[in-house]
Amino acid sequence: MRDQSLLALEGALLIERALAARLDIVTLYCVPAREAWAKELLQSPRLPTVLPEAEISAIAGYAFHRGAYALARRPPGISASAALPERSGRSTVLVLPEIGDPENLGSAFRNAAAFGCSALLLGPTGPDPYCRRVLRVSMGASLSLPWSRLSGPRELEVLAARGYASAACVLDPEARDLRSWSRPERLALVLGNEAFGLSAAWLEACDERLTLPMLGGTDSLNVATAAAVFLYASA
Repeated sequence: MRDQSLLALEGALLIERALAARLDIVTLYCVPAREAWAKELLQSPRLPTVLPEAEISAIAGYAFHRGAYALARRPPGISASAALPERSGRSTVLVLPEIGDPENLGSAFRNAAAFGCSALLLGPTGPDPYCRRVLRVSMGASLSLPWSRLSGPRELEVLAARGYASAACVLDPEARDLRSWSRPERLALVLGNEAFGLSAAWLEACDERLTLPMLGGTDSLNVATAAAVFLYASA
């Protein structure tokens, strides 16, 4: 079993983004065609280890490394308060307290980074933002975007103390229509579980409820897609 204090980085892009995020690369394996790139990138006399592609695939567990595979030290976790910007001013935070699928989380990280979120906050359980699938789908966004876990709905008070209004994004005809809504300067968008939406406790902890009207007989969107729409509309 792989050391859980280490992150698996598959491919040159993730390795480069890990270094940009100042992660410590412990081991880097690459095929001969990637050796010059790796040496220039790392500036290290001990790395990389150059191996045939089949051997790197055996180490990685499958052939998805694209010629480079690295292990990096997991950065220390931070509190929700530390993940939020200290300065006042316009800011958006994405809150996904009950998300369950790593691919959805990876997509949500990528969307949050693309639309300028200040941070992404998760619930007490759910996918690890540093697991392989999240890192791969997020294109490394979970390495650069500040994130933390909330212990429960009451921790939305941390956001309120920093001036954030929390909006639950829901399927509810009684909720406010996103198209006719004026966002506050500091906003936390809260989206729920892929199958069940937001639980009652999280709904009650939010300041208001927003909904996205849909046509064509569609009753819901993928949670990462919905997050992208809400983020774009409130950017």
